[in-house]
Amino acid sequence: MSKAKFTKHLKELNIEELRHELLDLYAKVPGVKQHYAMELGSEADRLRIYAKAKKDITSKYATKSFRRPRRPRIQKINTLLKVLKKATIFEHEMVDIYLFDIETALVFIAKYHFYSQTLANHIVGVFAKATDIISDQHLQSTFQDRCDLILKRSELLPDIHWDLDNKFKKCFLDIE
Repeated sequence: MSKAKFTKHLKELNIEELRHELLDLYAKVPGVKQHYAMELGSEADRLRIYAKAKKDITSKYATKSFRRPRRPRIQKINTLLKVLKKATIFEHEMVDIYLFDIETALVFIAKYHFYSQTLANHIVGVFAKATDIISDQHLQSTFQDRCDLILKRSELLPDIHWDLDNKFKKCFLDIE
């Protein structure tokens, strides 16, 4: 159904039918429920959604074998981040999720001695997104400690560290 047809359908409904339609959508479509939880919900509601997202991110890095660790599910993590980005209201909350993802990835690399170019690209890309938002929103004082820690953890991986260091300097030190 096109937007024009949908708008025409909504104009034909009276206020009571419109309320009923919205309640049906809220009950049947999880995305609508999440949207209203983010938009109209309290901070506790948003924190609950972000806690679930952090748990999902952690599960995508989970593996049982130290000898042959399972590759992290980067594509699923990216999908989760994209969905959350669309639903989020406050940009600084998304930065927290991005930094959590990077921290989890770096712990995974250190714990399982696992490295792949896909994982490295993911870390650098997510860090770039986080630092862009930090710069745009002027949140340097809020997130500098976490970004410092990420930079220190990445020193064991020179190719990742160089890219992260460039992004860090651009965001926090205004060095191009």
